[in-house]
Amino acid sequence: MKTRHTRGQRGLVEADLVQAALLEIERAGLEGFSLRCAARAIGCDVATLSYRFGSKEGLERAVADRLQAEVQSAERSLPWQDRFVALANTYRSIAKRYPNAFPLLLRFWTTGPSDLQVAEEWHQMLYDAGMLEDDIPAMGFATYAAILGVCSAEIGGLLAKPTADELENIEQHADLPLTKKLLPIFARLRDEEIFEAAITNIVSGIEAQVAKKTARN
Repeated sequence: MKTRHTRGQRGLVEADLVQAALLEIERAGLEGFSLRCAARAIGCDVATLSYRFGSKEGLERAVADRLQAEVQSAERSLPWQDRFVALANTYRSIAKRYPNAFPLLLRFWTTGPSDLQVAEEWHQMLYDAGMLEDDIPAMGFATYAAILGVCSAEIGGLLAKPTADELENIEQHADLPLTKKLLPIFARLRDEEIFEAAITNIVSGIEAQVAKKTARN
């Protein structure tokens, strides 16, 4: 997907401003991110960013759309399940490359042209799965949020192996027999297994809903 190279105030290229803001977020994180710190990192004044993006939210929205531009859709000739897996893995790759900026993808209803193109592909994928048009918006949101959620969990540490202190804390509880029995499995669990389980369950859920609606009709 092509990135726009619109020239803004003082001849600065929008794509360069957005890329610089993305790098600043990755360097320092979203907490405390502002037009002022972005301008300082970019080497321009705050007025330039305000003129081009309107506000901090406008710049963050542009950064989020810059991430969406990295999404590569699979060929539509492929089964919808394969396309779903490909999209999910793309978001996982983006999350790993840009862990600090990735949460921006969960913040906005839409971020811009790149996001809209991804949404179109996502909706088409559900339509090709046999889903009724009335059901696509809800399922689209639900599946998209689920994929972003498991990606965020991985980069945020939720999927990390339990620490020694956490294991010791569990062992002190007498009312957790099954959890204790499962601890060796948790200890050797890989992120890939969790991600694949999430994708498998989402795909199965889509197939089950389509089958249920088809049976009713």
